[in-house]
Amino acid sequence: MSGLVWGTVVVVPWLLVWLQNKVAGAKFIIDALAYAALVLFSGITGVTVAEILVNNTVFMTSVHKVFLNPLFLGSGGWLGLYALQLLIVEGIFSGRIKKR
Repeated sequence: MSGLVWGTVVVVPWLLVWLQNKVAGAKFIIDALAYAALVLFSGITGVTVAEILVNNTVFMTSVHKVFLNPLFLGSGGWLGLYALQLLIVEGIFSGRIKKR
């Protein structure tokens, strides 16, 4: 399982960089998905924290129950891959690849 995670973390950001340079409109879709993921991730986090504080249940099990939410995990995972892709484009290539 850890090999799959490491492989995904290494390969997918480079695939996203390639896609945004080869497929018209791919950058818009990648950015829109990142925006939606950030809204979802932030919303789930906020609701969970508010629920914990209102119910006064600040225990390990109640704090970590957010990790059972597949939308939280999926949106957080996408944000991580998107951030790595941004670092490749803005950091490694620092403007040397074309932006659409």
